[in-house]
Amino acid sequence: MSYSELAALLIRLGEQIAAHQEVLEGPSLAKTAEGLEKAALRFQKKLEDFLGGKGPGIRELEELFASPQGRTHLKLPALFLLYLKVFGERLQADKPAAAKKAFLSRVKGEGMGEKAVELVRAFFIQAAQRPAPAKDEASLQNEFLRLGGLTDEELAVEFGGRLKSLALLKALAKANAVPFSKETSKEKLIERITHYARRAHGNIRHRAGGAATSFPGSDDPAPVSDLSS
Repeated sequence: MSYSELAALLIRLGEQIAAHQEVLEGPSLAKTAEGLEKAALRFQKKLEDFLGGKGPGIRELEELFASPQGRTHLKLPALFLLYLKVFGERLQADKPAAAKKAFLSRVKGEGMGEKAVELVRAFFIQAAQRPAPAKDEASLQNEFLRLGGLTDEELAVEFGGRLKSLALLKALAKANAVPFSKETSKEKLIERITHYARRAHGNIRHRAGGAATSFPGSDDPAPVSDLSS
């Protein structure tokens, strides 16, 4: 069907509905009309995006960035992670506003709106569904092993969001025998948790018969020389 044929069909359909709206009834017809309305609204959105030069998904991506969820969850580490997932490259930016601008600009230029929207939506769902871990030892040990399998970008999101509390980081370290003292800074504590979590994750995979995972410095006793600070 050509677009001119589609336009003619919609005009005829609209005229029919308008002429008989007083007598139209029944659950079957109403359900079909509901489906038609949703499909028409989706098409209208894509058409307006195309006519506005934005391309599919761009308007929705802008709305997601500006939404309350976007303001809450799309900090710099999250934008770095999402950019890497969309383009396979690291984003160079030092502020969230600049990162969002660069992200949107490249998405528009390369027609990646729909993929970006899918990933951002999935990220929001994941962020909403995964609260901070419980502070019992078993939960903290499971969380530790999970962290060991994450990339640097994914870890940055975790430590900048649900695991940003220093008290929680200390509980996580204590439950997994990660050395630290009262003087250990938050940055060093994160560094050590990352180091030991990756060692533990690699060891578990190796024992389970999988290929051993190689991490920088994974054979070293600690990622920093002074374990007392």
